[in-house]
Amino acid sequence: MSIVTKMARRAYRGLDQAVYDRLYRGLRIRRTAEYPRRAIGDLPEQPILLVVAHPDDEALGAGALLARLADIAIVIVTDGTPADGRMARAAGFDGNDSYRKAREAETAAALATIGRGDAPIFRLGISDQDAVFKIARIVPQLMQIMQGSKFKYVVTHPYEGGHPDHDAAALAVHAACQLLREKKLDAPIPVDMTSYHLAEGRMVYGTFLPHPGAGPVETFVLDAEQENRKRRMLECYRTQSTIVDEFPRDAERFRMAPFYDFLGPPHPGPLGYETYLWRMDGPRWRRAAGRALNRLGLLEPS
Repeated sequence: MSIVTKMARRAYRGLDQAVYDRLYRGLRIRRTAEYPRRAIGDLPEQPILLVVAHPDDEALGAGALLARLADIAIVIVTDGTPADGRMARAAGFDGNDSYRKAREAETAAALATIGRGDAPIFRLGISDQDAVFKIARIVPQLMQIMQGSKFKYVVTHPYEGGHPDHDAAALAVHAACQLLREKKLDAPIPVDMTSYHLAEGRMVYGTFLPHPGAGPVETFVLDAEQENRKRRMLECYRTQSTIVDEFPRDAERFRMAPFYDFLGPPHPGPLGYETYLWRMDGPRWRRAAGRALNRLGLLEPS
């Protein structure tokens, strides 16, 4: 990329940020109810909706929990396939279609290893890395799914800046729950599962970024059988072996989600996905989040 092109992009981003600041200055996300901040030791006994960004996230964040649940449905927001096809080619596939099908097959195989091959899966089909631009489309779908069963909890990613799709899944879940409450309809309680985030220059896997509004962390330590079952789940994700190998397999952690300010950064340092060679950074993500929240009618004067 030429220096002229780089300068032009910086100027455009600066202009875009200035417009965003002018439009959304003095606004905040509407908050109609306080989230509870209690322990969630009853999580395995309750009907749960699991909303994840990618095929494999369900195994990484909640694989052992999935094996224990009596009532579960899974939403996978993206197909795990960036639209430009680079990831498919890097994984040895001839295009996005074959890569997408491979990732779907990996999820089916992973769920089958824990006897959950019959779990309902809702695939929303958004391209990888594009979820934040589709929030206004994702949220009504989530609301419809949430109304289809009496889920007590909805488990999803925390807002930590590790991956833009993780953050988008969190945003969509919180927006859907908020809108259902405003319509006086039942809404599940948002619960965070661990993912990954950047801290002090390194990626941290399987632990939460602290948040003062979150509930206490509930740690489910896996016994040898559970750990082996989770290992077999993760082995099904051959296309993702590099990333899944980074995650701990001896415990899963959950907490009652805090009320996140999706208009601000999740933490003051660099974000995880800003270290990748992607056309995404924190300001661009937050601009898209602000536009989506505005379209959904969830902003109000501060």
